[in-house]
Amino acid sequence: MDTARRAVIAVLVVLLAGCRISHKADMITELLQEAKAKLAPDRRTVVFDVQGEMKGRTITLTGEIHDAALKDQLFRFLKEKGDYEIVDQVRTLPDPELGEKTLAVASVSVVNIRTKPEHAAEMGTQAILGTPLKVLKKEHGGWLYVQTPDGYLGWTDDIIELMTHEEYSAWVSKPKVIVTTEVGFTRAAKQRTAQPVSDIVAGAILGLEKEFPGWYEVSYPDGRKAFLERADAARLAVWLASAKDTPDRIVATAKRFFGVPYFWGGTSAKCMDCSGFTKTVYFLNGVLLPRDASQQALVGEPVLLNDQKDGLQVGDLLFFGARGTESKKERVTHVAISLGGKKFIHASGDVRINSLDPADAEYSAGRDHSFLRAKRIIGAGESSGVRRLSQIPYYRGNE
Repeated sequence: MDTARRAVIAVLVVLLAGCRISHKADMITELLQEAKAKLAPDRRTVVFDVQGEMKGRTITLTGEIHDAALKDQLFRFLKEKGDYEIVDQVRTLPDPELGEKTLAVASVSVVNIRTKPEHAAEMGTQAILGTPLKVLKKEHGGWLYVQTPDGYLGWTDDIIELMTHEEYSAWVSKPKVIVTTEVGFTRAAKQRTAQPVSDIVAGAILGLEKEFPGWYEVSYPDGRKAFLERADAARLAVWLASAKDTPDRIVATAKRFFGVPYFWGGTSAKCMDCSGFTKTVYFLNGVLLPRDASQQALVGEPVLLNDQKDGLQVGDLLFFGARGTESKKERVTHVAISLGGKKFIHASGDVRINSLDPADAEYSAGRDHSFLRAKRIIGAGESSGVRRLSQIPYYRGNE
C-alpha cells in the first residue's frame, strides 16, 4: 500500500471516530435536554445543570442537581431510555459545604434576591422579613443561593438567619405576629418616639414574646428584640384563621398600594413589579401565588370570555403579552387584577387603575391589544395549583 493511500485511510479512520464521538455527544445532550424538559422545565424553580459523556453503554454525569429525589428521577429516565450504566459525579444540593444549616429565615424588612451572586445582577425577587428560605449553596463573598416558599431561586448576601433543622423547628413553633400596616417601624421601647430597631412592611412575620396594652414585644429570627404597635400587626394564628380571598378584600387590599412605585423584582409595599403586586395582594389575603406573571398564568381556573371580554369577575388575574404563532411561543409579560367589568388595577409605573373599554377615560390601548386571557383565583380548587397559607406548615406554626 503506497504512502498516499495509507494517509487517506488514516484520515478516514480519524473522521469516522470523530463522527462516532460527535454522535454520542449529540445523543447524550439530547437525552439530557429531554430529561430537563420533562423533569425540570422551569429553571427559575429547579436546579438542573447536568452534563454527560457517553462511552459505549456507560454515561458519566457531572454538574449539579436540585436534590436527591430529582437525581433518582433522572437516573430512572436514562435507564428507561436505554438501560445505560451510569457513573454518578453529579453534586446534589444542598451543598455539603453548608453543613447542617440548610434553612434560613429573612431577618431584615426586605431581602433582595438576584439572578447572579453580584450586586450588579438583575433583581429576581424579594423575601419579606420572616420568610422561610431553603439554602442550597454558597459562593465566596458571602452570597447564598436560596429558594423561597413559592419555589423561586436566586442569590442573596442580605441578612438572613441560617438555621439547622432543630433551630428552624424551634422558630416555627414560636407564637408569631404578622405585620398588617403597609410600612412602619419596630421600636426599642414601647413609645412611638423610641429608637427604631428596623423598618417593617406588610406581610412581615416576627416572633411574639409578650403582649402589653397597645404593644407587642417581638423577636427577630436573628434573636433581636423590639416592640411593635398592636395597631400595626395581628397574631398570626388569628389572622390566618380569618384570611379569605373574597372580592371585597382583594380590591380593598389592592387599593392600599395606590401610587407605590414600580420596581423590577419588587414584592413589598416599598416597591413592586406587576407580579409582585398581585402576589402581595393575594398573600395578604391568605394565598401564596407563584412569583412571575408567566407562572401565575399556569394556576387558577380558566375564565371563558367572548370577544368583548365579558365575564370578568373581581379578583380575576388578567394576563398580557405576545400571542403565540407557528414559530413562536406565547409570551406572558404582565399581570393585573380585575376590578370587575373592564377595569383592572396593576403595577405599571406605579400602582394604578386602567380599563379595557375604549370609552373609558382610563382606557389603555396597549393593554387592550396585548390582552391574552384571564384566570380565576378566588374559589379555585387545590387541583388548580392555587396554594393557601393555611396549607403550609410554616405559616400554621404551632397554632
